[in-house]
Amino acid sequence: MKTGSAGKVDAVRVRSAEAGDAGCVFALLGQFAMSYRPLRAVFDQSYPRLLEGPASDGAELLVAEVDGDVVGYALAFRLLTLYANGPIVELHELMVEPTFRGRGIGGHLVHAVIDRARATDAVEITVPTRRARDYYLRLGFEETASYLKRKLTAPI
Repeated sequence: MKTGSAGKVDAVRVRSAEAGDAGCVFALLGQFAMSYRPLRAVFDQSYPRLLEGPASDGAELLVAEVDGDVVGYALAFRLLTLYANGPIVELHELMVEPTFRGRGIGGHLVHAVIDRARATDAVEITVPTRRARDYYLRLGFEETASYLKRKLTAPI
């Protein structure tokens, strides 16, 4: 990955992830401050399924490129709901290479998720987050609920 420079990045390309992006996406995944430690063997099993797109698990994995290098990714899931009167999209993972943060790349990824959700008649986008709350508020999201979890397996 190339080192970013100050200011916005003009030429950001957001596209569906491909098999050859796996190494870059796994490296970005390691940047998350999370309660799970990413395991490469598990990632290598899951990644191809995510590439199948909405037809598999309702998943959409996007990457952001700058000068041909993957510098960010977003993972969203389409879920059919009863309460919202239609499908929603839940943005579960958004990560940008630290040297490229603050340059609009995350915004490009979020807006690509929004555009794709609109194109498939989703009624809303939700984001389960605690650490990035203010970031999403700046992008026009509103706080509506707490997100709770219960682990079903012991962390590795």
